[in-house]
Amino acid sequence: MAGLFEVTGPAGKLTTNFPVGYGFTAIIVAFLGRLNPIGIVLAGLLMALTYIGGELAQLSLGIPAAAINVFQGMMLFFLLAVDVFVNYRLVWKKEVK
Repeated sequence: MAGLFEVTGPAGKLTTNFPVGYGFTAIIVAFLGRLNPIGIVLAGLLMALTYIGGELAQLSLGIPAAAINVFQGMMLFFLLAVDVFVNYRLVWKKEVK
C-alpha cells in the first residue's frame, strides 16, 4: 500500500531511495488503533503528529532523530503493557507449610 501512495504522490514514480520504515509504523498504528478502522485512522493521525512534532523538535531544540523513535516505541510498549495488566491478573499464592 505504501508503494501505491509513493507512486501516486508528488514524485509520480518509484525511485531507488524508497523510504523505509513504513511497515514498522503500520504495525504501531494497527496496535494503537486496536485493529478498528476508526481507531486506526485516529492512531495514524497521532503517529503523524509525533513525526511532525518530532521533526519540529529536531529543528528547533536540536533533539536527535532517534528520540522520536524512542518515544513511539515507549508508546507502543506501554499500550501493550496495559493490555497485559487489563487482561491478566497477578495472583500471589501463599506458601503452604
